Amino acid sequence: MKILASDFDNTLFVSNQDAFHKNIQAIKKFIAYGNIFCIITGRNYSYLKQELNKYNIPYSYLICADGAKIFNNMDYCIDTYLLSEKKINLVIPLFEKYNCKYYLDDGYNETTNKNDCIKVVGVFDNQKQAEQLNADINSLDVYSYISTEHINVVDKSVNKLNSLKRLCNLEQLPLSNLYVIGDEINDYNMLKNFKGALMKNHNPILDDLNKKEYDNLSDYIEELINN
Repeated sequence: MKILASDFDNTLFVSNQDAFHKNIQAIKKFIAYGNIFCIITGRNYSYLKQELNKYNIPYSYLICADGAKIFNNMDYCIDTYLLSEKKINLVIPLFEKYNCKYYLDDGYNETTNKNDCIKVVGVFDNQKQAEQLNADINSLDVYSYISTEHINVVDKSVNKLNSLKRLCNLEQLPLSNLYVIGDEINDYNMLKNFKGALMKNHNPILDDLNKKEYDNLSDYIEELINN
């Protein structure tokens, strides 16, 4: 049995429709062979499930919001890591200082409840300003990174690496059988610490990992099945 944890956007979910549907078929084959497939993403559960349902994408586990929530294949949440109200109250003034729109995310939807928040999300339209804001937020006791259109803030201990460790501990899965693949900065820690691969069109910050690169997720899955 092998365990594959795959990033979603620009790894599994790609704009090339032929490649995307090949990815889905490869995942189905991988699971049919008795393996475990985990989707690990910065998206929250509700946003991710729209695409999974639309395209009938199978999975064994979902790790959402960069690891703040973990779900099994029955969509039961088996683990949650909240962002404390104290830390939220430190972050919000920085968003307001930069006039950056933001919202609190409970893992499913926007919320106003600071006691049930896993993530603060900022929406920006000025890259330079976003980079400065991101640097200021990271001076606090939280983890913040910039994605395509958002600044994502979670607890400092929340990342894809730690969430995979928590998943394997909770479900008694062998870390030695775990493989990972991704393309972005929030994939860095898991790629550095586990066996895995890079998407060819990846963020240059991942270049120093010296991982084998693949044009498509389906190619990597076929290699895992055959070896």
